[in-house]
Amino acid sequence: MTCRNERGTGLVIAILTIVALFALGSALAFLTRTDVNIAKHQTLHTEAIYVAEGGVEEALYRLSLRDPTNVTVNGSTINAAIRDDSIPYDPNWKARIFLTRPGAEPVAASGEDHTVTVQDAGTWLEYSDASDPNIALTIEHKWKDLDDDGLREDGEIVLYDVGQYPPENHTSGSPVEVITVPGKSAMAAREILVEAIRFPLNINARAALFCNEGVDVRGNVTVCGHDHDIDTPIFTMLPGCRAWELNSNRTRCTPTGCLVGVMTTGDIVDTRGTTDLAGEPAPIDTSSSNQFYTLAEFLGITQTELDEILAGADFRDVGVTDPQDGITYVDNAGLPDAKWNGGTGTGLLYVTGNLDVSGNIVYKGLIYIEGDFTITGTPWVLGAVIVKGVSSYAFSGGNPAILYSSEAIAYFIQQHLDYIRIGWKETSGL
Repeated sequence: MTCRNERGTGLVIAILTIVALFALGSALAFLTRTDVNIAKHQTLHTEAIYVAEGGVEEALYRLSLRDPTNVTVNGSTINAAIRDDSIPYDPNWKARIFLTRPGAEPVAASGEDHTVTVQDAGTWLEYSDASDPNIALTIEHKWKDLDDDGLREDGEIVLYDVGQYPPENHTSGSPVEVITVPGKSAMAAREILVEAIRFPLNINARAALFCNEGVDVRGNVTVCGHDHDIDTPIFTMLPGCRAWELNSNRTRCTPTGCLVGVMTTGDIVDTRGTTDLAGEPAPIDTSSSNQFYTLAEFLGITQTELDEILAGADFRDVGVTDPQDGITYVDNAGLPDAKWNGGTGTGLLYVTGNLDVSGNIVYKGLIYIEGDFTITGTPWVLGAVIVKGVSSYAFSGGNPAILYSSEAIAYFIQQHLDYIRIGWKETSGL
């Protein structure tokens, strides 16, 4: 009788076991599906960062392009260079890159530049927006609200000067650019902020005209070692250039920041004639203790870094053509003298041999010559001239004017150097 009552027990146990296994299987399936969704979300989340990084690379590339650089994008020709701000820097300067075809970008507000991506249509990485400036890829000057009034004002732009400690300041150097980039992959969205600067230089200027050999400045020669404004009008001479002198705060020049007019490493300076020299603490310094700098030492960089800059020079030949806006590398050591017969230029002019100048020349930046520098014309240089020289007189004057300008040297050389990153972080902007 008892055995007959227990005959259904096995069936009940079997059914309960099946139910338990079904529940366990359902739970495992749910967990697996959840894990798959989590993995998919993590993949998209990671992809969104890589997409944003793609936007940073486009921004850095286009900031480094020479203006103008015309390219064909989706059937239209555009200037791919991002128009850089210039001294005096505008605290409200801003550039945006939109994810649309040329001509379809929204109208820019005052003080802003709007352009379109250089990606091919149909394969765009989503690191901007087609029309909304609030979520478009944006480039702007780093800013610190020094007076807490919420307004971007002069003197509040963060500048980067490798010669200062700390390098970020508000008085000298080039602006720190803030690149804000959204990145999207399907439903995932992330935003990163990158800080970038022009490749930094630590200029070691000693004089407006520095020669390793004797200097012939006879004739109608003007050399002024006072620090001049980058906007000094061309062909300004002494004493008129005194009105354009600066100190580090862009105010009236003081001895701090000014240099000797003409310097040698112990050789004589021939000043017969109508030579007009000025500088601090003296117009001329011929001390044998003066150290002559190589170009790399003058720029405050390594020789390897200089070699990389020269390898990507804008102009590289055994002669000098006009205009010379950029990094000019004239490699004529052991060859006939390079000739420059009038014209204009900005940046760095580096000559490994001799350079002969005639005609009217206007140059802003640095002229560095390993050989001799002979002048029969009227060059006007805002920046500095350095001549190593191979003869008794490394510099032979005609009617030149050389006005020292720390701004002109740094700005006009750095304008032709690439941007590098100095900071990265993810934000909560999306």
